[in-house]
Amino acid sequence: MPSTMAYRQGDIVLVSFPFTDLSSSKRRPALVLSPDSFNAAGEDLVLAAVTSQITDDPNAVRLWREDFAAGGLPKPSMVRATKLFTMHSSLIAKRIGVLGTEKLEEVLRSLRRFFS
Repeated sequence: MPSTMAYRQGDIVLVSFPFTDLSSSKRRPALVLSPDSFNAAGEDLVLAAVTSQITDDPNAVRLWREDFAAGGLPKPSMVRATKLFTMHSSLIAKRIGVLGTEKLEEVLRSLRRFFS
């Protein structure tokens, strides 16, 4: 059953992530990017896709086990700044981790570089 819990910036959550052509979706982790004030005021969240397919993407930030303040992912992964989406919080299956402050700041810096 989908959760209706409050999510915070830096949470790693499990979602059905749509393919860019909308032909299908795949259950995968995502990072909550939207600030806590936005998350508390409504039911939508801004998320970034997380993948275990490591590439040389200059807009991606690598995640290692030690980057998590709680929970985590089973193997090294990447947050993809070019795969952003908005999702209703009720569609999130569960929280699976929380990024540490330093790694979250690195991701946010990467996004600022991408959009500047």
